[in-house]
Amino acid sequence: MKNLDKASFFYYEVINLIDLDDYEAAIDIIKNNIYTLRNPDDISLAYLNCGFLNDKLGDHLSAIDDFTKSILIECELDFINKRSKNISYNGRSNSRYKHEDYYGAIEDKREAKKVRLMEIKKFSDFTNQQIAYENILMGNFSQIDLEVKYTTLIRASTIKKSKYDLIADYKKVISKKRKDEVIRKLETLSESKYKIGDFKGAIKSIRRAEKYY
Repeated sequence: MKNLDKASFFYYEVINLIDLDDYEAAIDIIKNNIYTLRNPDDISLAYLNCGFLNDKLGDHLSAIDDFTKSILIECELDFINKRSKNISYNGRSNSRYKHEDYYGAIEDKREAKKVRLMEIKKFSDFTNQQIAYENILMGNFSQIDLEVKYTTLIRASTIKKSKYDLIADYKKVISKKRKDEVIRKLETLSESKYKIGDFKGAIKSIRRAEKYY
């Protein structure tokens, strides 16, 4: 961890609480310190972290509310240097899925993809340095020395994989080319299901595709 600043000092305590699986206390620390933040980027990140922690607690409505607050702030920002705006949409999608709002979940996934493509097209010189949702899924930032507030984001958003995850085992024995083929097929299936109004099938296909990242 590095670059301690006024906008992230409290995140050290938050990380300790995450390590103890005390997500409720971690959320309290963040929300008690939001008033000290001045940069909209930092405020939206604080709500983003709370969203992921509430999701871990199973409080999906609170998570959706936190992700929505983050999205509303991010919509006022042209570009976020250190992270993609697709993280908040994906986070809300996951919580909506668990809350059985399949339409909201697939719409957020589609918006997340649209946002990321726009970032890559418009800010191509910077996007390879950003933390994006797909990078989190692949664990690309787990061993990198980040600012503490972004380390918190990685820890809060990382999904614990099941010990008996058959897809995770299958990934170990297939090539990248095969993984990409499976992802494309599942994304195509999702699109076809979306077009006929099968929103549950559409979001389930996308979530399955993400397991191959």
